[in-house]
Amino acid sequence: MRRPSRRRLIIGLAVLVPLIIVGGLAIAVTTGLLLNDKATPVSIQDVLARFHEGERRTGKLDGVYLYATRGQESVDALGGATHRYPKSTTITLVTVPCGIRLLWEPFEERSVRWTLCATADGIELADWEVAHEFFGQGDRTGYTCTESVLVPAEEKSEASPFRCRSDRGREDGETDLLGVERVAVGSARRAGVHVRTVGQVTGGDSGTETTEWWLDERSGLPLRIRLANRTSRSVLVGRVHYSEDADLRLRTTKPLR
Repeated sequence: MRRPSRRRLIIGLAVLVPLIIVGGLAIAVTTGLLLNDKATPVSIQDVLARFHEGERRTGKLDGVYLYATRGQESVDALGGATHRYPKSTTITLVTVPCGIRLLWEPFEERSVRWTLCATADGIELADWEVAHEFFGQGDRTGYTCTESVLVPAEEKSEASPFRCRSDRGREDGETDLLGVERVAVGSARRAGVHVRTVGQVTGGDSGTETTEWWLDERSGLPLRIRLANRTSRSVLVGRVHYSEDADLRLRTTKPLR
């Protein structure tokens, strides 16, 4: 399998990586009475409106990208709840001083934001924030990361570590660069750098999160993202388990603006 061109990928800094998702488990456990659960799909019009309301964007890749999506998230508290993701979701990409910021928001009640920066070591995950809501109770957790190289600047055979911390706990794991593969985007096929991250969550939450993504070899745009998360948290009613499986496939490399 051909090894990816890291230098070209880093210069492009459109790397939309990891989809490393732990986040807080939002459960109504304080009274046991909040049993009204909902998941409201985010409309493309609303996403575009928020994009236009933000600061002026000048990056060539800035915009809203559409992804064919399969999967769901669920918890087992209060009889359990499952949110099946819409068939089409968006990732909003905007340029920031150190690189790019990405936002995936399949529901009004569910989102993940990542900041990716270009450094001498390669493309690094600087910070990320995850939000969930179940049974009307929202939970938002922000992480800051150090030594979290996702795409190394130089060729290396060993896995790269990453370390992220929040006020609730930590996630430590490894990132493996698996090579370059052809990925279908619409009627075309594009070369994508295949990366897999496996993280162990400890602290207030615990469990394992696995993220795979295929990044366009030239621009770094995510061609596909696959998530598999299994975490849990101790709450008043016992230990609550969160599960997520999602597969996102880029529909077109041309963003909405």
